[in-house]
Amino acid sequence: DRHAVGRLRALLLEDKFDLLATHDYRSHALGWLAARGGRTGWIAFSRGFTRENLKVRLFQAGEKFISRFADRVVAVSHAQKERLVTGGVRAGRIDVVHNAIDLAAVESVVPVDLRARFGFPAGSRVIVAAGRFSPEKGQLDLVRAAERVIERRPDARFVLFGDGPDLAAIQAEAARRGVADHLLCPGFESNALGCLRGADILVNPSLSEGLPNVLLEAMALGVPVVATAVGGVPELVGDEESGRLVPAERPDRLATALLDLLADDLARARFSAAGRERVRRAFSFAGQMEGLAATYRRAAARP
Repeated sequence: DRHAVGRLRALLLEDKFDLLATHDYRSHALGWLAARGGRTGWIAFSRGFTRENLKVRLFQAGEKFISRFADRVVAVSHAQKERLVTGGVRAGRIDVVHNAIDLAAVESVVPVDLRARFGFPAGSRVIVAAGRFSPEKGQLDLVRAAERVIERRPDARFVLFGDGPDLAAIQAEAARRGVADHLLCPGFESNALGCLRGADILVNPSLSEGLPNVLLEAMALGVPVVATAVGGVPELVGDEESGRLVPAERPDRLATALLDLLADDLARARFSAAGRERVRRAFSFAGQMEGLAATYRRAAARP
């Protein structure tokens, strides 16, 4: 809507806003056009880039270009900052402010009995993944890894929550590999935190990430995690300290990490405790607010 820029610009001038914050490639374009030449400071948030399709990749290339003109850019991880710098954004304009979680809120989450809900045997080990079904989320690699895990651990059950364009393809691949009875894709889940708390392991097989909230949530809930070492994930998960990290696009390594963790009760307990402490110490809302307040002050102090 070409009129949106004019309406937003008039609003900024009329109400004399000090700052405008935008959060994706569409709003970045609007914010850039509406705020330029005026007195309102502009902050662009950058959370991550995906490989969903050519259209999205083109828009995100545009986002990197437009972000060059922001007064400040907030990246959710140091890895995301490096991506932006590679795209031409000046490093001095970028502030890293990690995602955060409210630990007090998750402490009251009631675990969902996933075995009862999905009719799994009582002694099953339940491995959960959650996210949009699209290429960059790595669900195809997870299905390949699950096949290897199930061969060695018939008691393992996988539940992949979420929706998206690749959902049917992932279900078809699970059926083709003969693991559809052990790997379910029940779709969008409204009680995601309860399901996470009911899991034995959270797995995140992504090919690309900013700083995934699902890992923050799982660690805050005390669920041990296995994840690919992409984007800002290593800034959150310390390999062999608060979880297990493996290379992306290596389903064999992903399967080995899952099998090792399934067989090691002490490691799961250690990762559970260390993950909670890591989130409490470094990914609190208080810390995030301090970082954002510093960014706002810098943007408001522009000439």
